Amino acid sequence: MALGVAAVLAGGGIAALNTAGSPASPGTSRPAQPAQPAAAIASHTGPLTSEEARKASRIAVGDATGQDPSPRGKGDRSKGDRSGEGGKERNATGGSGAEVLDTHRPLRDKSAPAAPDSEAEVQLYDYASDALITRLVDLRSRKVIRSDRRRGVQPPPTLAEVRQAVKIILDDRRLGPRMRDSYASETKKTLASPSQLLVQGMAFLHSRARGLSGAQKVSRCGVHRCVQLFVRIPGGKWIDTSRIVIDLSARRAAVIGL
Repeated sequence: MALGVAAVLAGGGIAALNTAGSPASPGTSRPAQPAQPAAAIASHTGPLTSEEARKASRIAVGDATGQDPSPRGKGDRSKGDRSGEGGKERNATGGSGAEVLDTHRPLRDKSAPAAPDSEAEVQLYDYASDALITRLVDLRSRKVIRSDRRRGVQPPPTLAEVRQAVKIILDDRRLGPRMRDSYASETKKTLASPSQLLVQGMAFLHSRARGLSGAQKVSRCGVHRCVQLFVRIPGGKWIDTSRIVIDLSARRAAVIGL
């Protein structure tokens, strides 16, 4: 069963490959939306501006002053929503506040009443409870209108998450040195940061490892947030990470399929 880049890791670790082509781009910037008839859905305004997206994210996560982003007042459907450990949501690095995955205008059925221009929808991942959260926020009042939480749903990872996955590999005592060696042999430089690499990622579910050696190492993937990476040295070769699965929730990497 092929996983990711079609090459086997040298020595069970990582090898730089001379490849003219590239793996199929998995797409990392925006989680897939449920398929719906185009005629039935209409966005009530244009896309969010960069400033609106940042503001919506701050409201949904809760700012550094400790603001509780939970909804207030009539129409609150998220009682018990903040179910992370101790009621505190966490991002991919373990910091306070859920990881922002996407911000956009809420999609509306054409038959529904027009929505205020100030509404935005924010999708987040809470690493404390391994839950995907969708929050509808009002940019004018700076409040969360509605919040829904689901488990076992894994949208594509963001750039921040795939860079965190690279960091986990670099911190691994077995895999880290091999990735650094691959980079050094190609560039004659030291690999010190994930930002030195071109990285894409895709969500990984445990079902993809069925029948492979080491499958038990990734049995929690799907409940946990796990990713598989496509890594390239800028202007150079691909670094083969096709057999590596990074469990962002547990903050560890596993090699499977050897």
